[in-house]
Amino acid sequence: MLVVISEAVKRFAAPEGGFINALDSVSLDVGDSEFVTLLGPSGCGKTTLLRAISGFEDLDSGSITIDGQAMEHVPPHKRPVNTVFQNYALFPHLSVGDNITYGLEVTGCPKPERKKRMADALELVGLGGFERRKPRQLSGGQQQRVALARAIVNRPKLLLLDEPLSALDRKLRQAMQLELKNIQDELGISFVFVTHDQEEALTMSDRIIVMDHGRVQQMGTPTEIYDAPASIFVAQFIGESNLFEGKVSRDGNAVMVETEHGLRLFATDSAGALTNGGRATVLLRPEDLDLAKDDDTGGGDHALIDATLMQTVFVGSDFQVVAETADGQEIKATIRDPSRRLATHLTHGAPVRFRYRHDATRLLPAETAS
Repeated sequence: MLVVISEAVKRFAAPEGGFINALDSVSLDVGDSEFVTLLGPSGCGKTTLLRAISGFEDLDSGSITIDGQAMEHVPPHKRPVNTVFQNYALFPHLSVGDNITYGLEVTGCPKPERKKRMADALELVGLGGFERRKPRQLSGGQQQRVALARAIVNRPKLLLLDEPLSALDRKLRQAMQLELKNIQDELGISFVFVTHDQEEALTMSDRIIVMDHGRVQQMGTPTEIYDAPASIFVAQFIGESNLFEGKVSRDGNAVMVETEHGLRLFATDSAGALTNGGRATVLLRPEDLDLAKDDDTGGGDHALIDATLMQTVFVGSDFQVVAETADGQEIKATIRDPSRRLATHLTHGAPVRFRYRHDATRLLPAETAS
């Protein structure tokens, strides 16, 4: 493994007294040429962890190893890492070329080599020929690319990116997500990317590490995190979720979860993790719900949910439907072809019936949804 973090702890003094656990016994690793994303809400510890890897924060306890070398007494400028910051941190009085080669000049790299590396880095980020421009003559997206070129020109073993796309508009941010992944693939170096944007994490990552309150909540590939969240927090943070908590009744692998208001949800528990009479939470993603036809009575491998329509929003490729069950629980559904034509006839306050497959549900341990 390129990076190994073991039992990392970092505390900060709170203004009201006591301490805040920014990192609470965090252990994880980053493989060679891997794109790892630290994902979580503000204050979850992801930026603190990034700063600890780069050497700008010292751990209270625990260890960080990069490429087999312990980083405990290694200053930031001697670590085999570079960082791309959220605000780009370009020198406004220097040209693009001088911004990129500044670090090489400080380390004594010969001028011909600096020039070649700078040209190669600019070509890689799609800004060939821009070396004479000043940062003020560039768009936000172009400045972000210059910051990236400056970070990769030193050929680090590990690149750290601290929410570098947050200042860009949505369309440019989506384009840069794909470009970043392509650049990472071409360079073949490891990226550790910090974001609170789930779309960025799902789009670019080889592996996602979900954090909250200084702890790792779950690690896995984007599909593992989305399809099999380990907790209600992860289910709610990654994607839209419909959550139903209730009492478990099981017959073999077949499970029924009945809420306190009598709504029954059906699922499959092949792992046998739930006990008869215990409690569980059923997760249904909006895209797993469809509109039932009038003659659909349920049964077999699918079931129905009756509700009252509250809102329908057309977003181009599909309809976003919000409804409410008899006990007042909100349900969100994403209606796509071939059922879109049914959604066009829905009216506010009208009864609506959703259809879902038993194997589309996910079962989670019962806990209070946040």
